[in-house]
Amino acid sequence: IPVMSGENKLSWQVKDLIPNCEYYFRVKAVNKIGGGDYLELRNPIIAEDPKQPPDPPVDLEVHNPTSKSVTLTWKPPLFDGGSKIMGYIIEKLAKGKERWERCNDYLVPLLTYPVKGLEEGKEYQFRVRAENAAGISEPSRITPFVKAVDPIEAPKVFLAANLQSGLEVKRGDEIILEAHISGSPYPSITWLRNDEIVRPEDIKKRVTAPKKKGETEEEKPFQLSLPERLSVDNHKEGESVLSIRDSIRADHGTFTIKVENDHGVAKASCEVNVLDIPGPPVNFVFEDIRKNSVICKWEPPLDDGGSEILNYVLEKKDNTKAEMGWVTVSSTLRHCKFHVTKLIEGKEYLFRVFAENRVGAGPPCVSKPMTAKDPFSPPDAPNKPDVEDVTSNSMLVKWNEPKDNGSPIIGYWIEKREINSTHWARVNKSLVNALEVKVEGLLEGLTYIFRVCAENAAGPGKFSPPSDPKTAQDPIMPPGPPVPRVADTSATSIELEWEPPVYNGGGDITGYHVYKQLMGVNEWSRCTEKPIKVRQYTVTEVREGADYKLRVTALNAAGEGPPGETEPTTVAEPKEPPTVELDVSVKAGIQIMAGQTIKIPAIVTGRPTPTIAWTVEDGELDKDRVVIENVGTKSELTIKNALRKDHGRYVITATNSSGSKSAGTRVEVFDVPGPVLDLKPVVTNRKMCLLNWSDPEDDGGSDITGFIVERKDAKMHTWRLAVDTERSKCDITGLLEGQEYKFRVSAKNKFGTGPPVEIGPILAVDPLVVPGPPSCPEVKDKTKSSIALAWKPPQKDGGSPIKGYIVEMQDEGSTDWKKVNEGDKLFPTCECVIPNL
Repeated sequence: IPVMSGENKLSWQVKDLIPNCEYYFRVKAVNKIGGGDYLELRNPIIAEDPKQPPDPPVDLEVHNPTSKSVTLTWKPPLFDGGSKIMGYIIEKLAKGKERWERCNDYLVPLLTYPVKGLEEGKEYQFRVRAENAAGISEPSRITPFVKAVDPIEAPKVFLAANLQSGLEVKRGDEIILEAHISGSPYPSITWLRNDEIVRPEDIKKRVTAPKKKGETEEEKPFQLSLPERLSVDNHKEGESVLSIRDSIRADHGTFTIKVENDHGVAKASCEVNVLDIPGPPVNFVFEDIRKNSVICKWEPPLDDGGSEILNYVLEKKDNTKAEMGWVTVSSTLRHCKFHVTKLIEGKEYLFRVFAENRVGAGPPCVSKPMTAKDPFSPPDAPNKPDVEDVTSNSMLVKWNEPKDNGSPIIGYWIEKREINSTHWARVNKSLVNALEVKVEGLLEGLTYIFRVCAENAAGPGKFSPPSDPKTAQDPIMPPGPPVPRVADTSATSIELEWEPPVYNGGGDITGYHVYKQLMGVNEWSRCTEKPIKVRQYTVTEVREGADYKLRVTALNAAGEGPPGETEPTTVAEPKEPPTVELDVSVKAGIQIMAGQTIKIPAIVTGRPTPTIAWTVEDGELDKDRVVIENVGTKSELTIKNALRKDHGRYVITATNSSGSKSAGTRVEVFDVPGPVLDLKPVVTNRKMCLLNWSDPEDDGGSDITGFIVERKDAKMHTWRLAVDTERSKCDITGLLEGQEYKFRVSAKNKFGTGPPVEIGPILAVDPLVVPGPPSCPEVKDKTKSSIALAWKPPQKDGGSPIKGYIVEMQDEGSTDWKKVNEGDKLFPTCECVIPNL
């Protein structure tokens, strides 16, 4: 297969060969004539990468040195030499030796190796070589010297996983505690229970003491002590197992393993709970013994058996019957108290109670004998009740606590009776647990008496004697104090205001009194001769600059109440600079049509009262039309039937001794335009008339939008529209020659049409001009003193018949013309005689 074609080269790289295949190659030379003979390789070539020994391993590290071994780790060479790494050779060199020793008999295929057989205390260096099919690599970098000694490690201990949250066993089961230990040197091991060391002991021989005559001793079960049942297994390094056989309830507690070597101490603890039935409840007592019931109380067992008490079982027995007469009262009690009912009065009872946990029921606690009978009687009667706080519909009834006769009083019953009635009515629906009650719902004007009885566990007692009679009506007391405040002061007075009392004493307030006191004087003087009903008063007859206190008292039918008092107040005219505030409706400006009313309200304050002046910028107020009202703090400017000339910026100025303040607003008055100016006819003839005019002097506050031109015959009364134009001139056509006409023009804006301007009457005729010159003058006759002239009339008479002619003459040699006509006379015809020549 050709791999090149005619290139003039003596070497060539052949690509795309199949790995591990054998190939033959041949070469021939080529010139213009053709190709020569092939030169062929004798032996085939295998397509494979060239092989060589690998690079040395890298990152050789030493781990976990002990007195007899170390662990080496490394990473493979960066280049494997073109052939797979078959394994590694590990070598060591003892300090002081010159020869490296091989550590492994066979190639190590992994990247880690434990070197064993070291001599304790000696120092070693290590190196690693890699080997492939081509040979063995150069050695890796040599490790630093490593000493063959055991590591120093503080002791550690931890309990088995199932013991981490404690161990719970039933009585009789074996207690097994397993611990895992580490440390170098290997630590010593000690087991403790409740911080006391425990060690196994041999079983001791017990001697039974002889019983004395007539003595009955409760037999206790034989039980070995904890050390006699304990064993500890430490034979396996790294582990320690403590076991206790035939466990009893007393074995529970905190078991701790303590390990210790030269480098420290470690501990691990486990709470061991041995479950057993609970002990007997304790302190069984009776409460509230009655003829047919009793409350039994007890306290939980001193030992709950290692498990929560789930239930109590209470039993009772007639004390006169045999042991077999126990009857269950309740077997589902969660609490240490139970109210036993249905007892037979006068009978003697025994009670016992068992505690139960999840293991079972413990031994009972037996009570002392109890006889079912009441230890008390109903209470005595209270003393005569007192009645207070009488109103129109309620009274407060109070009484003392009577003797309870052995049982606490649980409440009281109260009854009422109208003085003229024979029937007592119950006041309360349920027992009152107090020594007073507010009786409500009484009828105004009626008189009542009350009685009370007490009740305890034995029942209600006797009623008290009835109370003194009381009539249901509201009491009237003097009212409370008003709440005064100083509203204002001047140089000669103090303005006082007040709020009514919160409490009116039960009657309507009939009036108020005002008092004053000059500071430094102890006496108060009353300002009001009679009570006043309004809640404001001006205190006069005070000195300017002095300080006064003021009081106000309220009165009702019961009299005058306590006063409400002000702080000291100085009599002085307050000085406040003026303020001017325009009404919000006019602040942004006013825009109205002519004929409407302009109103500008303002609020003016200041002390002393400011003087108020209204002005208009760039103009003067029309005093005949402007009305200004000043009432209190209000000031208002009014202009009725506003005109265009009323527009402008209106300013209000308030001035007092403390200063001056102004405020203003812009007023725009809109109207129709004024009359047009300079209306005149420019051209008039028998068919049309051209009118011209100027814009009005006042456009009404809005741009002129056009003009209306009207005409009428001079003898007629009706105007008719001729033209609606936007320009200031107009051609009016369609006139009748010789007819007289009147014209009028009005200007328009967006608010309407202004007043018209009239002109006329105007005659519809062509305009008159002077006649043309006469023609062809000639001398018809002449004498020594006169000449007769004749001429032809002018071709154009100028629109009007010729009235006459004027003849002028000039002396020869002169430049001046002289009039021939006598005075203002005209020659009526086209001829004349000039005499006196």
